[in-house]
Amino acid sequence: MYGHQLLRVLAVVLVFGFGAAWMLGLSGAVAPVLLDLDAGAGTEAEPRAADETGSPDEGEDGEEGEDAGAGYPGERQIEALAQAYPERIGETELRDGQWAARIDDTWYYYAEGRMLPRELVNRYDEFTPLRLRPYETGPAELREVDDELAERLRRRDRERAEDPPTRHNGFLDALYQVSSAREAEQRMVRISFLGLSTRVHPKIVEPLERVEAEIRDLAQHDAEVRAFVESLRTASGFFWREIAGTASRSYHSYGIAIDLIPHSYEGRYGYWRWAKDAGIEEWWALPFDRRWEVPQPVVDAFEAEEFIWGGKWLSFDPIHFEYRPERFILGGYRD
Repeated sequence: MYGHQLLRVLAVVLVFGFGAAWMLGLSGAVAPVLLDLDAGAGTEAEPRAADETGSPDEGEDGEEGEDAGAGYPGERQIEALAQAYPERIGETELRDGQWAARIDDTWYYYAEGRMLPRELVNRYDEFTPLRLRPYETGPAELREVDDELAERLRRRDRERAEDPPTRHNGFLDALYQVSSAREAEQRMVRISFLGLSTRVHPKIVEPLERVEAEIRDLAQHDAEVRAFVESLRTASGFFWREIAGTASRSYHSYGIAIDLIPHSYEGRYGYWRWAKDAGIEEWWALPFDRRWEVPQPVVDAFEAEEFIWGGKWLSFDPIHFEYRPERFILGGYRD
């Protein structure tokens, strides 16, 4: 059976490219083989990666903790969003006992981690949260997963297969002024990042320019950073799609996330689902030396410009960086 699967994968690769093989779901027993093959199909973005809404970094199944001592939940989150996006969020206000932010003519209310229009507030449990948690900079740490959390992770995978979680996109659509593939195509701009062409939202052009300048400066005297830059094949920014394993729109659809894809993962796992599909039941415990990693100075350069790194998520996705200034504000990294 292994031979048949491998032949099938190779046939798809020859005809359509490596990315198509993953899109067709050819994993399982052949995943270790694919890890050593060429990483990209020459497209701008590959629909293999989840972003954080599909990868709970805290092991919680989409639930947000409330602020201890807060008079009304969501005040800190709303204020962080307003500080992060002053050009889009016109005002914030406590309305009918709930904190809300106005974008254009619509108020969006904080409802258990979701940002929803008034008519959907009482139906918040139908949607997945936005993950408005504080972000911590610095080196990643392997999280200890107890039996209770391990069972929640297994249950999450089963439940998502049957009923993929859905995020209400209204707030993000308004925030980034993108509500359809056509609008996204018109808004994105083409850039070169580390010599690789991609498209992104105008909001992150200048932050990425500063990240690139820092990485290039580091590469002049840091051999590990220089080797990392030379190993890259693709920078994947905008790509209109849903998050793998969910019914929620990816942050790549808004052009505010970028994946750095190497020529080869060198036999290591660049994504938690690859480890799971390869038969590693406790994929969350996979040591860092078996995961594809990004040099810490490169991570630091991104974090200095308020990009979170998917390598820190419990459901690890180390190729993924995502512009989320509100989470750095919540973490206390801005005055």
